[in-house]
Amino acid sequence: MRCLYCRQWAGLIRRTCPVCGKVVRIIEQAGGTVGLVGLVDIFIAEGLSREQVDRVLDAQVDDLPTLRDRLTSDLTNVLMRGLGMPGRQSPEDVRRVRRSIQSNGGEGTWRAGDKPPEPS
Repeated sequence: MRCLYCRQWAGLIRRTCPVCGKVVRIIEQAGGTVGLVGLVDIFIAEGLSREQVDRVLDAQVDDLPTLRDRLTSDLTNVLMRGLGMPGRQSPEDVRRVRRSIQSNGGEGTWRAGDKPPEPS
């Protein structure tokens, strides 16, 4: 069977390879409870490369939101609750926003160091 995330051979019964399974396990255990820096530290401590983590975070499994969408929604909700606001961002909401930005060619976004777009 092929891995759901990287499409490499996972085994006869396994649905994920050991590397992708490790990334998923880390996200499930620590995803919304530690910040991004904490997650990066955990990935480094486990010997995972950025490419391995990105591959799993961005993998489209069926028609579900990606793990990056889920992680973004968890972190957003924790931040909003910490500021005293209701955190109601779902992974589907994040996916909808991401797809909207992608379909508009990334309009409304800019890179660090660039000047923000002028309001029309």
